[in-house]
Amino acid sequence: MYLELAKRNLERAKVRSLLAVVGILIGVMAVSAIGIFGESLKATVLENFEDVANELIVSPNYQEGYKYLEKKDVERIEKLPHVDSAIPIKSDSLLVEAKKKKAYLPIYGMEEEDVEEMFDVEKGVIRLKGSCVVGKRLADFADIRVNSKITINGREFRVAGILEDTGARFDINPNTAILLSPDDFSKVSDAGYTMVIVRADSLDLVDNVKKEIEDKLNSREEKVIVFDLKIILERINEAFSQINTFLMAIASISLLVAGVSILNIMLMSTIERTKEIGVMRAIGAYRTTILKIFLFEAVILGLIGSIIGSVLSIAGGYAIDYLILQNVKYVFQPATLIYIFLGFSVGLATSVVSGLYPAWRASRLEPIEALRFE
Repeated sequence: MYLELAKRNLERAKVRSLLAVVGILIGVMAVSAIGIFGESLKATVLENFEDVANELIVSPNYQEGYKYLEKKDVERIEKLPHVDSAIPIKSDSLLVEAKKKKAYLPIYGMEEEDVEEMFDVEKGVIRLKGSCVVGKRLADFADIRVNSKITINGREFRVAGILEDTGARFDINPNTAILLSPDDFSKVSDAGYTMVIVRADSLDLVDNVKKEIEDKLNSREEKVIVFDLKIILERINEAFSQINTFLMAIASISLLVAGVSILNIMLMSTIERTKEIGVMRAIGAYRTTILKIFLFEAVILGLIGSIIGSVLSIAGGYAIDYLILQNVKYVFQPATLIYIFLGFSVGLATSVVSGLYPAWRASRLEPIEALRFE
């Protein structure tokens, strides 16, 4: 009975009801679509760091007077349980000459198989015995090509390959660097190991591996510092969650506007139906009956707007991802359903809250006063 009365009352003011539904629809769509986009943006950024999530960087503790890691330190790390691989790296900043250009650049000494595992070559091949490999940005800047000759600290090397641009990295950045074999590196620099990149068997074992390295190498002195890249992923995830919450809060302002619209419609309806409410009260209708009828009206408006808005939010999220990220593969993921449900819930809750005061006001009308209302 309550539902039928509520439907009849809404049909009597179709235009106002339609405008209220549109307001809720837009609000729900904005909240859900922005949430979907924020989650897609976060997933896209985190995807770039998936390959290094289980990495740890072991470096000498400069504050305690250690400049390099020793060979025996590398061997002890390699023998630890749950260590999938350990990549020792020597590095130094040396004078490089190429086609009449001179600059001090980072030089890395690495095993050839480690370079092949970590990086992809764009031109040429990865061959470090008697040759070198240069980064993409350095090659573009200095006009270095495959088979070009460059001089590093007075020694000449032929470029065997040019690496692909790796973007931002937290371990080493080869884009503006030159990579040599450890033997060739020793010919141009006496620097030792400045870093060991350790890969755990899985992401869950990163903390265990970190503790084992610290217990093994720092048993007497704080010889090394161990930094796990998992912390970066956690910080990125936390930052994007906060950004997403902020964006959704802004989008929810449209729901607030829609709530005010429903409040206005319901108050107008209360005034217009004052006599009708008086008649209902006079023939025995309880206050709770009047309250339920008006609340049902708010619920119907909220349900219709929230359902349509939730469906359209998928299209909205798809469009935003396509226009901004040029990638829509993260639209259809479990998190999407969460934001659709969140938008639906907030839209429905806004409608009910907005209808509470008009419903309470209508239920408090006295029959005699309502019948006298003109």
